[in-house]
Amino acid sequence: MKVKTISASSAHELLKTDPAAVLVCGYEKEDDFRKNDLEGAISLSEFRRRLDSIPKDENVIFYCACPHDETATKQAKDFFRQGFINAQVLQGGVEAWKGAGYALVGQGT
Repeated sequence: MKVKTISASSAHELLKTDPAAVLVCGYEKEDDFRKNDLEGAISLSEFRRRLDSIPKDENVIFYCACPHDETATKQAKDFFRQGFINAQVLQGGVEAWKGAGYALVGQGT
């Protein structure tokens, strides 16, 4: 199964224009989320807490800091299988986000 990807600039634009879109850090550990907290993102545990209130057709963008987006891809596939038909991966993850000039929480740009 091939998961959809989205560029940092497209993801940033989508998050600005679609207030219901969700940006989710793919890491299980809260420490890893805090180290890679992109502006507007929620942790994986927060996403799981909100599952019942997020429509299955909502845009959900997973990201990580892995060289080939492995963690984000795994999460996107898992949640796609659970019915989230618009689960996708931020291509290039944290580095692509920073490279596009977007902020990490607490770290500036």
